[in-house]
Amino acid sequence: MKLTDFYFEEKAQVGNRMPILLPEGTDSGEWLNIVSPEADAAVKAGRAFMFAYSSRLNDLEKLKGPEETGPDGRKSYGLEYTLALGEMSLELNRQLAAEIINGWSFDEPFIKEGVKTLLQQYLALGNQVADFHFRGRAELDAK
Repeated sequence: MKLTDFYFEEKAQVGNRMPILLPEGTDSGEWLNIVSPEADAAVKAGRAFMFAYSSRLNDLEKLKGPEETGPDGRKSYGLEYTLALGEMSLELNRQLAAEIINGWSFDEPFIKEGVKTLLQQYLALGNQVADFHFRGRAELDAK
């Protein structure tokens, strides 16, 4: 083997194409390229996400209401807490997505500023990208 056989970063940057789903769940025919979860950018973005999530979760503690268990067995802590948690997750998923998207199928040339605008205009897209990323991370961890 050669030393270069162990240079994985370039391969990780190639990443994978994630189909962009429309709000109703159908495939739009467009895609985003997401760096592999092993890429340096993805590792750094994932760590930043986890740190920010933990920190902000602590900040939300003051909004927690009494614990309630729904008919499905899930616990909740009041509407205000639930809404704030959802908004926080949406924002953090957008931030993560902006860091790990490195290409797209659109006619416009790929630029990071365009990614940020797309994520602001299509709010659910950050959640799609984060889900794609974390599923990829789980698959790697399972190996």
